[in-house]
Amino acid sequence: MKHGVLLVGLLLLAGCDVSINTNAPATNTSAVVLSQPGSAQQQKQIADTANEFLLLLDAGRADMTWTSAGSVLKAATTEPNWVKGISGLRMGLGELQQRNQYQVAFTKQLPDAPPGHYAAVQTQSTFANMTVTEAVLLSEEADQWRVVGYNISKAVEVSAGIRLF
Repeated sequence: MKHGVLLVGLLLLAGCDVSINTNAPATNTSAVVLSQPGSAQQQKQIADTANEFLLLLDAGRADMTWTSAGSVLKAATTEPNWVKGISGLRMGLGELQQRNQYQVAFTKQLPDAPPGHYAAVQTQSTFANMTVTEAVLLSEEADQWRVVGYNISKAVEVSAGIRLF
């Protein structure tokens, strides 16, 4: 794949409304329709998989996340591009202080991805330098959940607590 190909995780999450809040109005025509949450067992399995992935990132081991990547991700990028991309997303966050409860939602279709069984996991995470919303996108492959995307939404504040983003 050429260097111009963006990470599939960013493609899948950028430009799509993958918010776990299913009551939020769609903001554009590429919004992802989320289905009802699965069973408690499914949600736990997905949250555990996302947590294992996030723990590797927290430990500075983005290089070890490729082994948990799904085929959709591996078809869209190379391991060095993936590692460089997710490492860049986390630059400047500092050490993890706290990660809140995971929210899980499901969908069967994402833009620019084949139909499948996808789960979006979202969590609010507080790092030494800022609080962010982390989103991990997973795909079910052969009865196993595999990471196919990762994104961070950063809230930037200036003096007097005015939020820019």
